[in-house]
Amino acid sequence: MTRRLPDLVLTVVAVELSLVIVGVVRTPAALTGSGGWALAGVVVVQAACALASRRGPVSVGRAPAAVITVGVIVGSVTGALYAAEAVAEYVSPALTRASTPVGYLIVAAIVASACVAGAVGARRGGSWRAGLVSAVWNAIAEYLVWYPPILIAYYAFAGTAAQDRVFRAEGFYDDFHRSGMTDLHAFVMQDFLGAGLFHLLAGMVIAVVFGSAAAAIAGAVHPRARSAAEQPRRSAPRSQ
Repeated sequence: MTRRLPDLVLTVVAVELSLVIVGVVRTPAALTGSGGWALAGVVVVQAACALASRRGPVSVGRAPAAVITVGVIVGSVTGALYAAEAVAEYVSPALTRASTPVGYLIVAAIVASACVAGAVGARRGGSWRAGLVSAVWNAIAEYLVWYPPILIAYYAFAGTAAQDRVFRAEGFYDDFHRSGMTDLHAFVMQDFLGAGLFHLLAGMVIAVVFGSAAAAIAGAVHPRARSAAEQPRRSAPRSQ
């Protein structure tokens, strides 16, 4: 799995940037004001995801495969569930009305996934650092899986009553009136660009804070995870 991960990440990044370009082409006014910076931010974080898989301390070449696998699996499941909930809001009026409490549950689920990835990664890799690497990959995978369906749903339901209902529930209209902008579609596209930047940054903060804490706790509760990883070196027979 991890051997092909850099190419898979690069493919997903290409798809996501293509979807972003579609939105910018549909609504060029989204690049006015802070929109240009938001677009640049999305490009940077997407490139960072692709680069992280190939270079650096969390790359496939340096981090243990089992640790990366834990983070990718947990993050992918969380991202898929988050995206499914967001898309389902367009279909289910009941879910749209419950968007606020569901939003709190989503934040709790993202924090929980970081904790799970950090704890399991620490046990699999036998160190706190392994848990942090797993939590970072959890954040990357969750972000990459979540972002495309969000954009696709926005484009697919454009101008429909379902989208109007979602916008009202999410407070888009109120935020738009407070923004001083005159183009609603440009405002919404800017919001999605901002989400494409800050969602990953928030995920990384959660990984560092909660994922690393869970990794430390897992190491304290199960200290044998580290000793098991070091056992082969200690028990190796000395040559005569």
